[in-house]
Parts: sequence; structure tokens; C-alpha cells
Amino acid sequence: MVSGLEELQRNLVKLQLNNKKAAKKAVEKVADLVAKDLEKNTPSSGGKSYGWKAERKHHDNRGTKRPEHGSLKDSVEVSGFKSIGKGVVEKDIGFNKNEGWRFHFPEFGTTKQRAQSFAQKTINQNRSRALAIYKEELRKGNQL
Repeated sequence: MVSGLEELQRNLVKLQLNNKKAAKKAVEKVADLVAKDLEKNTPSSGGKSYGWKAERKHHDNRGTKRPEHGSLKDSVEVSGFKSIGKGVVEKDIGFNKNEGWRFHFPEFGTTKQRAQSFAQKTINQNRSRALAIYKEELRKGNQL
């Protein structure tokens, strides 16, 4: 019998090592779920201007154009599987390289902007659902 979340997580890691196919399926489902919720919770600029510095066209010394900045909301990405050979099946969920550097401003706030904590909200919102999906997929994979 499982008595708490920590014990459930330990048991899930043991099951992952025994059935990587079921673990990959569960991680894929959870990653997609969390990415959708992160995109939904991420604040958008609301059509506001970022000012003349952000809107001007940037060029480097060789004359090539640098990428322009878009919305954080549109830049949510899920990585490929990582560390499968080491017994751990995981994916990263976050923002692409062009926009990711701006993530910490709305998440943690600045001296002139309150913290919006949208990433932490997404984590808290999905923790129990993620564990339920892991549990169900690994149960199916191990025929428990």
C-alpha cells in the first residue's frame, strides 16, 4: 500500500526501470498536458508595444539580421527524450532559445512589475494529474 506522494514517486521510478515503453508513453502524455497548460497560463503582451528598442531591426556586425522577438506564449516547446539509456525517462518543457531569456521577468517580477508566477502555477496545477497518468500508464504497461 502506498502511503504518500514520495513513496508513489519511488515506486514509479522502479516501474520505469522495468518497462521503458510504458514510461515513455506516460512521459509523452504528461509533457503534452503540461506544455498546453503552460501555454495557457503564460501571459501575453496583449498587443502592447515593447518600445522602440525591442521593435527596431537588429543587425550584427556582418549585416545579418537577428531574429525578432515574439510572444512567450507562442514559444512553449517540449524537448525530445533525455537520458533513456541511464534508466531515467524525461523531457524538458520550456521556451525556445529566442524567447526563453525573457521568461524570468514575468515569472519572478522586476522592480516595476509584480511576479506573475505562471510556471509555478502550472507545476502545482499538474502535479497530481501527472502522477495519476504515470501510475495508470505504468500499471497498463506492467499489467498490474
